[in-house]
Amino acid sequence: MDEYRQTLIAQMMEVTNCSQEVALDYLTRTNYDVETAVRHFFEGTIPAAITSSSSPSISTTSSSRTSLPGSPETSSPSRAGPVLPRYHSLVQFFAQFLTLPFRLPLIVLNYVYNFFMGKSEPVYAHIFEYISKEYPQYDSQKEAVFYKRRLTSLRSDLPTKQWRWLVTYIHDPSGNPDFFNSLFTSNFAEQVGSRGAAFFGCVMGSEDAQKLRPDRAFGKSRRSCIIIFVIKATSLTRKLIIEDLSNPEAVATNVDLALIDLIAEDADHMERNRKQNESRRLMEEQNREYEASVQRDLERRLEKEKKEEAVKKLREEEEEKQRQSEERLKTVQAYKKERMEEDASAEGVHDLLIRFPTGKKVIKFNSDDSTEKLFNEAMRSELCPLYFQMHLSFPKKPVPCLPQWYFDIVSAEELEPKEECLSNESTMADAGITHGSMVYIDNL
Repeated sequence: MDEYRQTLIAQMMEVTNCSQEVALDYLTRTNYDVETAVRHFFEGTIPAAITSSSSPSISTTSSSRTSLPGSPETSSPSRAGPVLPRYHSLVQFFAQFLTLPFRLPLIVLNYVYNFFMGKSEPVYAHIFEYISKEYPQYDSQKEAVFYKRRLTSLRSDLPTKQWRWLVTYIHDPSGNPDFFNSLFTSNFAEQVGSRGAAFFGCVMGSEDAQKLRPDRAFGKSRRSCIIIFVIKATSLTRKLIIEDLSNPEAVATNVDLALIDLIAEDADHMERNRKQNESRRLMEEQNREYEASVQRDLERRLEKEKKEEAVKKLREEEEEKQRQSEERLKTVQAYKKERMEEDASAEGVHDLLIRFPTGKKVIKFNSDDSTEKLFNEAMRSELCPLYFQMHLSFPKKPVPCLPQWYFDIVSAEELEPKEECLSNESTMADAGITHGSMVYIDNL
């Protein structure tokens, strides 16, 4: 026997845990197709012997169901039949029996939990979903009985439907279904609609049911109920609740009587409104001139308010402008204070005289110093104003020494600094400042 076949036999023995004789017999019958041999082994069937003269390395598919051992068409007179494990079902039975002590506590706990807690009931967003799932025989009638949309859509339908009352049925799926069934066999919904009311249905536990009657309102008794609301603008006012629905005919009568009472109350209210409107019409005829005067006064008041609003807006703009100006002033003051607190004095080989509006100051500088040094040295003096620019005495020309941030602040204050005074990173020599030069401070 070659090494390849020995490898296949070892693989068959490892997978099925059978003897070498059994593995050899299965592989011989399946032309050494390990996958087919393993499948036949675990199914308890014997593959038909392959008599093809093709190479044993080529896999040949065999039937999954063949004749039992001893059959003339599959038995081989040249070799004895293999010993096959044909009682897998019996082995599985004993395995289940032996593991029963370990599984029994879990079975008991599951039974106790289902007995006391029960299975959780699904939550239906709309009663149509509940009817389609639990009562498919009423699927064609549901739109004729209940309002077909969610509670949040009721507001948009009020202008067209002209409903004045809302009769709500909150259904408990685990309760008595007699009243629910009666809704599809009686004219209850039609009777409610004839009274100018909308009949809305929802399943207990849904979002709509929580809005109409929260779970805490049911208390310990959670069962189906009927609630009648009065629709006022976009709000609902509860008028009646019926919790005993054991007699559908009595419930229908009580709901109809309640709607009749509401209609009577609404009629009285409309009559009072009619009388009030009549009185109002007479008063309008008598006071037409007065209303015209009121209208003129109103126009004058509106004009006055418009002017006051314009003045207020202008004042707010001025205040905002003042606030921004104060912030800019604080920025400059803080920078000046920081410069004045510096101990180091200017160093250099040349002298320069800075003339302020109320005094002067001599500083040292080098020819390669930045012109912004003049700005910083000027800020260190108490004589220097907060907003300024500089120019040379001879020849008279602006000194480009103002930093960009300071130039922006001065421009925002509308002091119109010269563009030539903006620092361009030039040196003293570039700006024409030499030993003995005199720089003037221009107060802005």
